[in-house]
Amino acid sequence: MVQFWQDIQGGNNMRITTQMLAHSAAKSGIPFQQTTLLDILNKKSSFSGLLNGVNASADATAIAKKKNYSKLEDISGNLNGYASSLVATDKNSIYDRAKESGSTKDIVSSAKKMVESYNATLKQLRETGDTLNEFYRQQLKDIPAGDKEALKRIGITQAKDGSLSIDEKVLQSADADTLKKVLDGDTGLASKISFVSGRISQNAASNVVSTSSQYTSNGSSLLSALETSKYDFWG
Repeated sequence: MVQFWQDIQGGNNMRITTQMLAHSAAKSGIPFQQTTLLDILNKKSSFSGLLNGVNASADATAIAKKKNYSKLEDISGNLNGYASSLVATDKNSIYDRAKESGSTKDIVSSAKKMVESYNATLKQLRETGDTLNEFYRQQLKDIPAGDKEALKRIGITQAKDGSLSIDEKVLQSADADTLKKVLDGDTGLASKISFVSGRISQNAASNVVSTSSQYTSNGSSLLSALETSKYDFWG
């Protein structure tokens, strides 16, 4: 390696040789290395090890993220299904059938499953992380918070952490009309939960796809950056 530095005092070109750099480095205690960082990385064994390590770490992160989103998609999908079953969309609704049969057993069963899935979705949203998931988690928590008194009349209460619990005796004693009034309709618990959980499931599904595509792309971006950069600490 040869470089030319301008002699500040004499104005003459001073030839700096590799030997001079090595001598200066020895005096300063800094180890002299002629090989550039890119040269080192281009060595198959060294570079392959580095790239494999980066890929393994990035892939592990992507796999964990995909697993969380896949679980969130399933759980929120279940919540959407149970909540939707408590929304009357025709004359043969779950509430109409309860009136005809004189039993609210199916309503009680669906309500219990909805609450169980609601709590599981809140937990998975927190574990998965992400700003949008936190937004959805807060939205879910706010739904029952606005109708606490009405929900209490059918045995559903909300804890400080947002989770719901059911007093089965109170729920089972409520008639079909009361259950429909609290759970159904545009302002009912079930319809609101159905809407938000549907959005959560869609977002989770999109993230499952996007994280899958990261498995092979993580290493290639590093390779491109290293090959186009010129690392030479000695100028």
